[in-house]
Amino acid sequence: MVLVFICTFILFTPILIWLYSWYISAVPKSYAKYGTRLYDKVQKNLMLLHEPYHPSWWCPFGTTQTIVRQIFRDCPKLPFQREIVEFDDGGAAGIDWLIPEGADDNTPIVVFLPGITGSTHDASYVLHPVIEARDKGWKCLVVNPRGLGGVKLRTTKTYNAATPHDFAQIAQMVHERYPNAKKLGCGFSMGGMILWNYLAMVGENAHLDGGMIVSSPWDPMIASDSIEQFIPQLIFNRFIAKNLVDIVKPYRELFQKTVDFDEVLKSTSVRAFDKSFVTPMFGFENYETYYKLATLRTKVDKIKIPVVTLNAVDDYFSPVECIPVNDIMESEHVVGIITNHGGHTAFMESADPNARGMVEKLLSQWGNLIFHDL
Repeated sequence: MVLVFICTFILFTPILIWLYSWYISAVPKSYAKYGTRLYDKVQKNLMLLHEPYHPSWWCPFGTTQTIVRQIFRDCPKLPFQREIVEFDDGGAAGIDWLIPEGADDNTPIVVFLPGITGSTHDASYVLHPVIEARDKGWKCLVVNPRGLGGVKLRTTKTYNAATPHDFAQIAQMVHERYPNAKKLGCGFSMGGMILWNYLAMVGENAHLDGGMIVSSPWDPMIASDSIEQFIPQLIFNRFIAKNLVDIVKPYRELFQKTVDFDEVLKSTSVRAFDKSFVTPMFGFENYETYYKLATLRTKVDKIKIPVVTLNAVDDYFSPVECIPVNDIMESEHVVGIITNHGGHTAFMESADPNARGMVEKLLSQWGNLIFHDL
């Protein structure tokens, strides 16, 4: 009897999961101001808004999608050209160019911003969209934050989500070098927060023609509460906190006069790291002040170029109740897309973890709109 039960379970569980994946498939919800030129262009160009998002049949759940993409998606070796950007305070960052054959000074450029600990060395969620953009004939530029991507820290400054001044300098440099090329910024998770806060800071003076924000937390305080729940704390939060600690651990002597380094080393959550390291390093009054400055949801009206945002309901890092859909629907520049499933930066559709997913589709379609139809 037990053997029969086990065999039945093994046989029918995949079938039930497959049926469930089809059952939960749905057309993404989209939010934009009706009657605007951007609304009309979006309806015409973003075909994914008219098609059901069908999550991977064997991996339909957000938590598992996030894990599978992180563990099993490869990091392809791409022929990047490294450039070192020198900042005014003596710091530096490595940025990586991927130039397709036949590109010239007028070729469109996609500028990618990785998530909280990501770089061209390890961020598969960036590298696969880079391939998508390259195959479209667009130039690609990945902006690695200070201390990542193989460039050592030189000063007592790393990076945060609220003060995007490093990115502002890089965006201006790229614009001055290629003034006639259209440019699209594409930020993932914290990289999207940096991009959004840059756009909110500069308004109409952005050195970009469009933006794309993927899986970014709209309110870091509520996002912190979410990822500190038992399951995400156990699976994700501790892991990210360890990576953050490992990034700064070699620089104890550099930071020992600025922060309580022993307290930093004890961090087991992103919030704890932000409280013990980011807050004193950047001179914020407290971590609550930092989170308030980094918040995206209050700045929709400050975005003055076309920006599309992509979030999933089952993403612990970006609770959907924080998404300001009413403000988005009053904006002439922002389009919000929410799927029921997709996890954090994952959005798998195929059984193959390396396969093209919804992020690549959106990049292709939104890039065509920004580069060729606006």
